[in-house]
Amino acid sequence: MMDIISYRRKFHKIPELGFHEVKTTKEIIKILENLNCKLYYGRAIYEHGAMSDMSDIEKGFTGVMAEFGKAPYFLFRADIDGLKIEETKDACHLPNKFGFASTNDNMHACGHDGHIALALALCEHFSETGESVRVLFQPAEEGVGGSIRMADFIMEDVKGFLSFHIGLGEQKGYIGVGTSNFLATTKLDLTFHGKAAHAANSPEEGISALSMAIAFIDMTKDLAIDAHHKKFINIGIINGGGQRNAVMDKITLGMDLRSDSDEAMYEMLEALEKTAKCICEAKGETYEIDIIARANAYKEENTKLVDAAIKKLNESGIKTHRMPSFGASEDVTRYLKVFKKKGLPALHLMLGTNLKGPHHSSEFDFDEEDLDFFYKAISLVYNEMKEEF
Repeated sequence: MMDIISYRRKFHKIPELGFHEVKTTKEIIKILENLNCKLYYGRAIYEHGAMSDMSDIEKGFTGVMAEFGKAPYFLFRADIDGLKIEETKDACHLPNKFGFASTNDNMHACGHDGHIALALALCEHFSETGESVRVLFQPAEEGVGGSIRMADFIMEDVKGFLSFHIGLGEQKGYIGVGTSNFLATTKLDLTFHGKAAHAANSPEEGISALSMAIAFIDMTKDLAIDAHHKKFINIGIINGGGQRNAVMDKITLGMDLRSDSDEAMYEMLEALEKTAKCICEAKGETYEIDIIARANAYKEENTKLVDAAIKKLNESGIKTHRMPSFGASEDVTRYLKVFKKKGLPALHLMLGTNLKGPHHSSEFDFDEEDLDFFYKAISLVYNEMKEEF
């Protein structure tokens, strides 16, 4: 068995993007095969009743779940994907200094390598104790496309849930308990269809998709106005055209919508579609919306559970922050909302550490010496949550 830091370094070297975590998944399976657990991988974690098949992993069915004991289970979730970021070559950067920097063009620039290491350490423990636990190594958290594709059975016969994230502003030596204020997000492509024509010879015969997109972009600021809710709209991608002397007949806007509640998100989506529809009707043309991924908003409300976990940590000398604000989006909210609706104990923890660079940057790194501290804190909270069953 490796220690937690060795696990972290092992996976830091092979970061892979969402649904492409082939090496990562196979390495996790190789480790878990030596433990006393049942494994689900390939289509088996995407489709209830499907068989685990290694060949499916290379087809995009990445991720794995380890199951210990028998139902009902406690569920842990750790994300496993990296980012399309090239790691810094700075000699002072710890992964470069100690030879565990990324071996490809991607990078674990958000701490998911640490999440994998913590989850593997938990698996080793539960293999010895035989406790009834599921540990899900989930793909594709970046872009919030992973959790929605996981099979529902993973959350069935479950009595409690715990997940965690390293960094994100939490102070070193502290554990944030009951993370709250996750933003809802919708990633979508909005495409306007026009009609091509020669830009000089017969422009009047064309209908410019670009003109429709410009009109829409000008109106987006109105879609986010709300005195009662936070709403954000970002257009990060614009694709269209291909011929300088042709009226553009198609343009796609890649958009990221955020809000502080699911209701506000639905309102924003409805207003967005009405706006696109009106613009297109005025031009006699069409549009289409393709939802790429989405995640729910989440506000922690189980203060009794939060306070019980804080008390447990404080009694062991661990400093805490109560219900820290996440302030961004994460697809872990799917699990949190499901268990909250069922009245089951569910928590998210923020694991405080010093960062060498901001999340999603080429200089990102966390203090890996904190991993044992994180493991202790996670174990204490889990043991306290068992009292809620």
